[in-house]
Amino acid sequence: MSHLHLPAIKHTFTAQVEVPGSKSIANRVLLLAALATGVSTIHNVPKVSEDVTLMLDALRQLGVEIKELTQHAYYASYQITGCAGQFKVREGTIFCGNSGTTLRFLTATLALMQGNYVLSGTKRMHERPIADLVDSLRQIGAQIDYAQNSDCPPLIIQPLNYNHATTINISGSTSSQYLSALLMGFAASKYSIDLCLTNNLISEPYVAMTVKLLELFSGREVQRINSMQYQLEADYLLRGIDYSVEPDASAASYFFALGALNGSIEINGLNINSLQGDVNFVKILEQMGAKLSYNSSSIRVSHVSQLHAIKHINMQKMPDVAMTLAVLALFAQGTTTIDGIESWKVKETDRLIAMQRELSKLGAVVDITNSSISITPPAVVNENIAIDTYDDHRMAMSFALVAAAGVGIIINDYECVNKTFANYFAVWQQACCN
Repeated sequence: MSHLHLPAIKHTFTAQVEVPGSKSIANRVLLLAALATGVSTIHNVPKVSEDVTLMLDALRQLGVEIKELTQHAYYASYQITGCAGQFKVREGTIFCGNSGTTLRFLTATLALMQGNYVLSGTKRMHERPIADLVDSLRQIGAQIDYAQNSDCPPLIIQPLNYNHATTINISGSTSSQYLSALLMGFAASKYSIDLCLTNNLISEPYVAMTVKLLELFSGREVQRINSMQYQLEADYLLRGIDYSVEPDASAASYFFALGALNGSIEINGLNINSLQGDVNFVKILEQMGAKLSYNSSSIRVSHVSQLHAIKHINMQKMPDVAMTLAVLALFAQGTTTIDGIESWKVKETDRLIAMQRELSKLGAVVDITNSSISITPPAVVNENIAIDTYDDHRMAMSFALVAAAGVGIIINDYECVNKTFANYFAVWQQACCN
């Protein structure tokens, strides 16, 4: 087992930090560019994200012409020649790793085409449920079967047997990626559809991101009938665009938290009007006592005094950065209770259980329910504890905060950060130790 020892950092630090482009935006834009008519040029695509690499590999396997225009270790610009809604390759087995965006987005897109495909992934991906998305696609005649376990990948997709249905009902309670997948798949298809939510939507800002990107590619609004219904017409055409991917707000959350703990951190290229809902994490840090400074091209978070806990906060719209908050709670006065995080259970690992175990090792009193976690910090946080990461990049990245708060820590299997931010610890060292 590989491990990384992060010694306690006792000094304050000031830094400007460059984080990679948003994986969430990149995987949406790459797919939309591949499905569009014409040529797109997509800039600032992160090369340090395994999820993005998996999407690019899948699109190339499907016959999409993708040309890398820049040579840089951490980011790239790509010229993508769209396929006008129909991939050239009509059969194949596509490996999606543990990338939820890659597998889920391709499930909807490929199910609406006339091809034979298998979508597979890692062992953990084969444990992550996808029945809500599969069931919704079957309503229009999609031919999707489970190759192994019911309700989970691998998926066997056969040519669409279109039944002329005009409405699809979809649950929004497990993952917002299902609705995003349907929006993108149908936008590139020749079918009109009403997409109707059957319950409340979690992580709603990610769907808003999808809608804004669709509108960029089409020049037309996505019709939102009400808070529970979206409508796409058959002539909703995607066209090639020139676009630069924003820095990743989820990745930025760890560095903003560093600033709140023990210094002053500025993230370049990100502003409060970002497409990404996770940028609002900085407002939570302000509630805890940090100082914020905004301008048009950066955000800075600075330590002012001892952080104080937030007694209760619902993080349904920002479940990924809720992990950053959970670790930060170790160093805040009082008990922090985070609610609305039931989606943690079906992520790269069961994050509710993983967080409870690892925070408890550090001395915290941690209680969980199916949708919440409460953290009461110890008087003294245990030093040099080995943290298990469960092959979950966000476990590794969030627990690095402990060292920046003056407590040495060991991160086991730290290379799991390759999923979204392969050079994370190098950037972390530069921010904290230079």
